[in-house]
Amino acid sequence: MAAGAVQMVRGPATVRVLGRCHVLGMDVSLRTIEVRAGKALPFEPDDTDCKLDVQGESWTADAKNAGTCMWQEIAENILSLGNATATAATKTVMVAGATDTGKSTFSTYLANLAIGRGVAPCIVDGDIGQGDLAPPAALGAAVLGEQVVDLRDAKAGLFEFIGAITPAGTEKLVAQKLRSLAGRIMMMVMPPAVAPTGLKIVNTDGYPDPLYKRMLAGAVSPDVVVCMGQDGSNSNSNYLAPALSGRWKLIVAPSSAQASKTHSERVGRRMEQYTRHVGAGLVSKSVGAARFQYRDRPVQWNTMLALGPEGMFVALGSRRRIAGFGVIESMDGQQVSIRTGVKDFSTIRASEIRLRKNREERITPFFLDQARGP
Repeated sequence: MAAGAVQMVRGPATVRVLGRCHVLGMDVSLRTIEVRAGKALPFEPDDTDCKLDVQGESWTADAKNAGTCMWQEIAENILSLGNATATAATKTVMVAGATDTGKSTFSTYLANLAIGRGVAPCIVDGDIGQGDLAPPAALGAAVLGEQVVDLRDAKAGLFEFIGAITPAGTEKLVAQKLRSLAGRIMMMVMPPAVAPTGLKIVNTDGYPDPLYKRMLAGAVSPDVVVCMGQDGSNSNSNYLAPALSGRWKLIVAPSSAQASKTHSERVGRRMEQYTRHVGAGLVSKSVGAARFQYRDRPVQWNTMLALGPEGMFVALGSRRRIAGFGVIESMDGQQVSIRTGVKDFSTIRASEIRLRKNREERITPFFLDQARGP
């Protein structure tokens, strides 16, 4: 491969790197990289002697709209913002844009560059539909101590639960939970031998509502907002940048032409995330040992039972902390049994999602009305 070229690889795939090469700012020289299904990664060689042994789909892409060269100057400017180092005050970067503009890809690249400079960045994942750090219907946050090519390789230390896979109708709740997560992640214990963070990256979803994105920005108070796929004009295709300009420092960034996913890839990705976070154990709780909530409001046991909750995706933990996730296997008037890897919990947070036979279903509006109460 020629230096400066970009070789895109779409998963599922295995890539054996024979030479010097980077993926999203991470050195992958002489390594074997697994690319997950539905994920497309840019392999960028550092010299002409680099060869890639690819088992899967791959193609050569134009560096003008793929890879990281188009973002390098933007990322460098962000990292130099107010001298964002391990000893400086934390700078918050919010990444916004429409669906499939490369928000997660840019966030990963920026985080890897920061780690390369000795800074452990905080990542806050605000995408409740296609998130990396949490399952669908949830938000996640992590402190990265090592570079990654896929944010799903990072382990989230904190979660918040929305209970839906779209922000429509839950905009204020998403903003509230995002604010909470962005604040709490700073209190986490840093990974061993890693300097305190000087950078917090808040990655948002692709929900196309400028007022909603302004609400999110107001919640996390970013030092800079990166608008992916925007040029700052007022055309219909550039709805977001004008809505966010003025109050916050705005940086417009080109989108990745390789970021698009098909509908089936999106569904498959969500199912994979559910599976990863649920676990295989079976835990039963009696009426007095656990209580239900929906969007932070109590839900009566009989209300849940009337719904027929078998298959419901739930978050588990205490009143203030989410320890993990599960799926309700069965429930009667005396106890509920949940498939999960979490053993100790007293609060079950309900959702609008039912998982049955590897399918994702929406719970009926009857449940929403009952849960909201008068």
